[in-house]
Amino acid sequence: MSQVNELKKALENLSSKEHVISKEATFAKESIQESYQKKSTRDVIEKQTVMMDEFNTSITLLMDIFSQSRFDSIMSFIANPLRLIVINFFIACFKGMGFAFGVIIVAMLLTHVFAPDLIQLFIN
Repeated sequence: MSQVNELKKALENLSSKEHVISKEATFAKESIQESYQKKSTRDVIEKQTVMMDEFNTSITLLMDIFSQSRFDSIMSFIANPLRLIVINFFIACFKGMGFAFGVIIVAMLLTHVFAPDLIQLFIN
């Protein structure tokens, strides 16, 4: 049995390489890994901070765009189609009255300017 135990210990030593690598080398390796991890965590934190700042800037720009485009008022129109129809009807009525008023003013201006010529044209 003692040979089996010795063989197991020898295999464990080989697998952990304790007999080849000194304690100073393992300590140096561990300290290098710790400093690399600290450095990498600092880099990751800095990158995440930069990304969060960019994200906040993007969100602020999107909020400004939505507020300038009056997106919420458009959504309220879509939610209430009867209101949209009534408002469009009144807008069309006002546009029609404005067009008629414009045609009347242009016709009055033309008749005022060309009235003498038109009277002679119709008399002859």
